[in-house]
Amino acid sequence: MGRGRIPESEIKRILGLKEERVIVGYARVSSTTQKDDLERQKQLIHSYAKDKGYGEIEILSDVGSCLNEKRKGFLKLLEMVIEREISKVIIAYEDRLTRLGFEMLRKMLQAFGTAIEVIKSEEKTTQEELVEDLINIVSHFAGKLYEMRSHRYKEVVEGVRKLISG
Repeated sequence: MGRGRIPESEIKRILGLKEERVIVGYARVSSTTQKDDLERQKQLIHSYAKDKGYGEIEILSDVGSCLNEKRKGFLKLLEMVIEREISKVIIAYEDRLTRLGFEMLRKMLQAFGTAIEVIKSEEKTTQEELVEDLINIVSHFAGKLYEMRSHRYKEVVEGVRKLISG
């Protein structure tokens, strides 16, 4: 006989159990010099949530590379997803959550009953995306090697940009 899967949320609905999940926003910039952009992302997420009728939402944020695995806001977001506290995550752009592996992360969140809503989708060519990914990877490792504010770090990142652009 055929088998079917019943979502946990449907079982809870039938049993009359209320599932209290929240909608959360997430914003991120790479460095402290981009604080203005961080605020713009937060305002965009707040107004988007209001327009959609979601009401006031909490926004988690980080200042740091998308490759940094120790981002406090991102780790809190993942913890809340695992605890099934979040129904939806709103982000301004895909790369604010993660630069690499976005679709894999989306699937992982879906497995915990959390959807991702992207406000603005940037149409980029495959080449543009690869260039950005490469620069991010080089920046991340050069930052670890030379420290983020060092002259050598800036030389390496600028050299890669010129090499790829030219």
